[in-house]
Amino acid sequence: MQDLKELVYILKQHNLTIVNSNGLPLEKNTMLWKLYSGLKKGKINSDEEAEQLLYKEAHGGSKYRQLKFTLRERMMSAIINFEAKGNRFTDYQKAYYESHREWLIVKILTGQNANTAAISLAVKLLKQAQKFEFTMLTVDIASYLAYQYGLRENNDRKFKQANALYTESRQLLDAEALAEQLYTELMVKVVNSKTSAEEVALLARDAFVQIDPFLAKYTSYRLHLFGNMIGLMRFTSINQYQDILPICNKAIAFFESKPYEARVPLQMFYYQKLICYIHMKSFSEGEQVAQYCLGLLEEGTFNWFKYMELYVRLAFHSGEMEKGVHLLSESLKHPRFQFLPDNTKELWRIYASYGYYLGITGCVKQVVDPTFKLGKFINETPIFSKDKSGMNVAIIVIKNLILLAEKKSIRLLDGIEAIEQYCYRYLNNADTARSAAFLKMLLLLPSGNLDRESIEKRVEKYQKVLEQYPVQMSDQTLEIEIIPYDRLWKIALDSIFRTS
Repeated sequence: MQDLKELVYILKQHNLTIVNSNGLPLEKNTMLWKLYSGLKKGKINSDEEAEQLLYKEAHGGSKYRQLKFTLRERMMSAIINFEAKGNRFTDYQKAYYESHREWLIVKILTGQNANTAAISLAVKLLKQAQKFEFTMLTVDIASYLAYQYGLRENNDRKFKQANALYTESRQLLDAEALAEQLYTELMVKVVNSKTSAEEVALLARDAFVQIDPFLAKYTSYRLHLFGNMIGLMRFTSINQYQDILPICNKAIAFFESKPYEARVPLQMFYYQKLICYIHMKSFSEGEQVAQYCLGLLEEGTFNWFKYMELYVRLAFHSGEMEKGVHLLSESLKHPRFQFLPDNTKELWRIYASYGYYLGITGCVKQVVDPTFKLGKFINETPIFSKDKSGMNVAIIVIKNLILLAEKKSIRLLDGIEAIEQYCYRYLNNADTARSAAFLKMLLLLPSGNLDRESIEKRVEKYQKVLEQYPVQMSDQTLEIEIIPYDRLWKIALDSIFRTS
């Protein structure tokens, strides 16, 4: 069902029409039209809802499966006719869609023995592929032309030109493939394993040594994208932010010099700059980067959500709480939110819980979700609840803050021993020192017989830990501290002693 919903969204977004087997628009009130219309209007969100609407029963069986298959095929056919038009697409994006559609036409013409027309289109297409650095497409076209000129037309001069281009492009393609492979392997270690930050940095250095000679030799879009990302990982993995900015600036200058707008690389390197500015507390520079990035992103894409995630963090870390909650609400309400991977949606739910807390403590006028229930939130974050020294810390922190704000401190008192054990087992190194200190600070708040001055005196030793390990020096704190602990502590104190 999810794939159908995504296809419907694309058709709706680009105003594409699906047709029946005769090439005519779908007739109203047919089963196919009812299924498509229900999905388009949001009336159908699951197979069970679709079967109930169409067949008045819970299981439509083989009839329903065939209907889904037919609708999927019709929508795929409509998407093949998609054309990137208008200002929302860059020249690069338009060229990408157009070039691959024309390459399909070349293959169809060749299959129909219309070789003269096919070669003519292939020659035209080759120029565009080279201009926009579509290396894999260039390799395919050069190989095709070498075959045509060598065996069909017996044109030795053109054969040698095409064959030389094939050899050169194939070497570049190999370099691009190596860069992408090395980058992917590094990211797998970062995301899916317990590889230490120092080991990732070392592996990135080794990978960059392999790629650097190719960066000096070629000016390829794809090669410099992955090559520079590897270069960044030498420093991002160990939080050397001053070394990250020069690489970002160099990569941005490279891609801005292209004869076309290279949005994706620019998004990626500006994104890294934004992370740097948050860590370095250079908030005015971060705001400028954030505003600039708005013009590079297509709303509702995965990258748009990743950028919005970082923009929310920038707002919260800079004290712009109203702006952070506004950006948070805008993201959660977006129709493409439902298509995000489960772990990404979970992360947004954690951000939403912090937005809710800001609302109930009076820090912002807008409450992100007035229907928010703490128990429901905990049940909807099963993935990160297992990340004991990672995002589960953010869940525990907000859970206890909400309990305090809602005057349910008895429940917090009941969990004191569990939190102390948690700190002992999972938050026992420098990377997690801030989280351990902050949780211990929260445990002092339920003591109703203490005034604010007494509490502030008792937490001094923990506040020294926060000072000793500032956010930008920790491996995990930027991700875990959706709102910096220092700021959360002040909000918690103000809330408790204002309402007590």
